[in-house]
Amino acid sequence: MNIEETRNGILKTLENKGGNAPMKIIHGYSKLIHKVAHKEFSDVMEGLVNDELVIFDNGVFILTEKGKKLARSLLF
Repeated sequence: MNIEETRNGILKTLENKGGNAPMKIIHGYSKLIHKVAHKEFSDVMEGLVNDELVIFDNGVFILTEKGKKLARSLLF
């Protein structure tokens, strides 16, 4: 697993889904595309939250303004 690629892919996926998505969707994407296991997924998402790129509210990951800006700058 490439952590930076996984983080960027998650941010771009959230952007493509209008800025938010349920944990189930993001976890499924991470498992399928990046081969991320449960613990790795938790670590990646905690990092995104700690870096203030996403917030987690009621089972949904939501891009912050900082996260939106970064996601827009990514080329995928």
